Amino acid sequence: MKVKGGALQYTILFSLLILMSLSLFLMYVRLSALEVYSSQKQSQLIDNINSSVVLLEHNPNLFDLQKQRIRLLDDSTYINDIEISEWGFYDRVKVVSRKGRQQLSKTFLFADNIKSNKRIPSLYMSGVNQYLSVGGKTYLGNNTFLPAYGIRKSYVNGIGYNRDSLIQGNSYKAAKVLPKLNKGWGSRYRNLKNRIDKFTGKNIRELKQDSVTVSFNDETLILHCPDNYSLENKYLSGNIILTGSKIHITNTSQIHQCIVFADSIVVEDKFKGDIQLLAEKYIEIGESSVLNIPSILYLNNTNNTDNILIKSQTVFQGDVIVPNPIRESKEILIVAEGCKMIGQIYCNGYASFEGTLFGSFYTNGFMKRSRNGLYENYLVDVCIDSKRLPDEYCGISLIEKSNAKVCAEEIF
Repeated sequence: MKVKGGALQYTILFSLLILMSLSLFLMYVRLSALEVYSSQKQSQLIDNINSSVVLLEHNPNLFDLQKQRIRLLDDSTYINDIEISEWGFYDRVKVVSRKGRQQLSKTFLFADNIKSNKRIPSLYMSGVNQYLSVGGKTYLGNNTFLPAYGIRKSYVNGIGYNRDSLIQGNSYKAAKVLPKLNKGWGSRYRNLKNRIDKFTGKNIRELKQDSVTVSFNDETLILHCPDNYSLENKYLSGNIILTGSKIHITNTSQIHQCIVFADSIVVEDKFKGDIQLLAEKYIEIGESSVLNIPSILYLNNTNNTDNILIKSQTVFQGDVIVPNPIRESKEILIVAEGCKMIGQIYCNGYASFEGTLFGSFYTNGFMKRSRNGLYENYLVDVCIDSKRLPDEYCGISLIEKSNAKVCAEEIF
């Protein structure tokens, strides 16, 4: 039987089309399988990074090494490289998860898990031969440590004490001097100062744009400011250190995650941001400002004129440290009326406090100024309560080395 040439050609063409379709289908199945496999590997890399974060949170001793390689399972083909460096008073952690040629990296900001400490004081006021006098609606929370003579009710400007109990919880006798501040924080301050002195950086006036964001995976941008510099209409975010002698930060500027290091730092009223402020002589936070976690105020005070001033109605979430002892009965920390603070305060001298603190307050004593005079170790209408420190709060361990860490946020 003879088959016509045209029919044969159509048969061959049809067979080729079927073969091509089958080849394309097999290629599609193969690519889909590769995509699924790649997606699974990517998902596993993400899981490994998250597992590394949990491992770091529960093993603070891992922060003693700057670089390390870990395998989450002994027989795992996945490798996690961890690199830890200081970012001011926090830790910058880069985790790289690898399998073969495929890898994924993420960077995080770590802090101390304050709530992991067994006994967090509300107030720790050291001192010999002195009382703490309270008036108005003053609320002192659980685990309050009192000076040698204890606590008593008082009247200031005709205001008496209006609560049934002087302490809302347990109280203890404080030592003659404050517990020593964790030496690591002084070291971090010096490390940052040396780092700034070592690198040339860039003059802030050389910036060609008002908005600057630097990734934490890139080299740190150090911006040097001229004397009495006013930071206006700038947006600074990320891996940036701002340094100078006297820096004034206006509320037209936005600062996120950056560090400011200077002799004197003044933040204008109604400023909003999250920032680490480290100064030699003076820090001022203007009225009605909002500083969120992770924020730090650290004053390396050496003279009795050095101090921190937080003006009225300010909201502050973070830690405040004035580490060096001053013998004179003069305030080295002033927190004005209406301030709402979440975090910890360490003041190795006298403080003036008229706000609310959900957290811990370490101090040698208090000063209260009124129209009728100066009152030593008086608190009127204030609240200091560590129990209301949020469980998710992440800060720095002021006294002891932290027994747990917490990932504050992912940074880019």
